[in-house]
Amino acid sequence: MKRLIIVLLLISALLLPAFSAGADASYSGKVMLYSSTGEDVVIALKNAFQAKYPNVKLDYYSATSGKCVTKLSTEFQSKSVTCDLAWLADPSAMINLKAGNHLVQYLSPFAAGVDPKFKDAEGYYTGARLLIMGITFSTTSCSDKEAPYNWDGLLAPNFNKQLIMTDPTGSGSTKALVYAMTRNPKYGWDYFKKLGEMGTELQSSSGATNNAVAAGSYKVAFGVDYNTKNLMAEGSPIGWHDTKDIVAVPCPIAIPVGAPHEKLAKLLYDFILDPNGGQKLLTQYNITPIVDGVELPAGMLTATEVASKALPIDWIDLAKVSNKLLDQFDSYFKKQK
Repeated sequence: MKRLIIVLLLISALLLPAFSAGADASYSGKVMLYSSTGEDVVIALKNAFQAKYPNVKLDYYSATSGKCVTKLSTEFQSKSVTCDLAWLADPSAMINLKAGNHLVQYLSPFAAGVDPKFKDAEGYYTGARLLIMGITFSTTSCSDKEAPYNWDGLLAPNFNKQLIMTDPTGSGSTKALVYAMTRNPKYGWDYFKKLGEMGTELQSSSGATNNAVAAGSYKVAFGVDYNTKNLMAEGSPIGWHDTKDIVAVPCPIAIPVGAPHEKLAKLLYDFILDPNGGQKLLTQYNITPIVDGVELPAGMLTATEVASKALPIDWIDLAKVSNKLLDQFDSYFKKQK
């Protein structure tokens, strides 16, 4: 992973002249980002942002969505918020924060380029990147032919005790996948019951899931597109298959109430959504921009295409039923241990 970060940072370094060419020294201070995005991406974002705004220091806390929300909740309770901008992988978490009056309303000028499915109509949060779920497989223990191209293929007997996924309790993206599939008549809860019976293993993070597959300990996994593809680019022995039934997660950004540097939080918010700023940078890490108009790598769908093809997810309903959803999931995977 350290080698991957070094390689990707070298790529981001090549992009810095484009950002620093239009440097703006009129802003100064510091801004704190809490993010569930991969740390390599956050570091590249930090470098690009500071190149454009050389008098602003961007600090960050990198963790899963669940840990970011827990940290925020503690800060709200103690009335000592240190986060200026939160970037999560779980829209339902943002909906709950909005319902608790914990988010600042902000209508970024760049939010107009985001599909209505991927943002809050009132401007309390906006999707900032698209995370696509798919199938990650070990190239040492599973051939490309054996690895399936859709979710139902994972139920094949040859994947008994050979399948791993990230625990949805801490992973917003996996929780969204569970919701989308259990609401689809093709899968339903019976699908996850069968996965539990097959001995599907849970990991605490997508990084740990990828590591287990790369080590050959498991043949296949419910994967995240950019994590897997970045490791593939580094030469890791893993492969990737897009699925026919697309599960897409619009990972949102929002400013928490009590943010100590709200002006700079809005500046960072805009930079992330800018097609010539953060959105352009995302493609270097195999992440789908949420704003159309950015030049994409071959094979990457536009945000509009993803919006039209993905399995439907009612994020407001997911926020309401989240605890119940996780409890039912746990009944198939954790009580058996």
